Amino acid sequence: MGPSPVPVPAALIDHARKVAADHHTRTGTPIDTPTLRARLGVPAPMADAIAAQL
Repeated sequence: MGPSPVPVPAALIDHARKVAADHHTRTGTPIDTPTLRARLGVPAPMADAIAAQL
């Protein structure tokens, strides 16, 4: 993939990593983009950009 089309603040990436790790701990599976989007409350393009960096 190329560079992220949506700028994502580093703090949001850090938070997303914690959310993803918590999801993995609770469910035993990696978080998917729709779940990540719902947990973070961000628009789909930003969720895609975040997921690409996890």
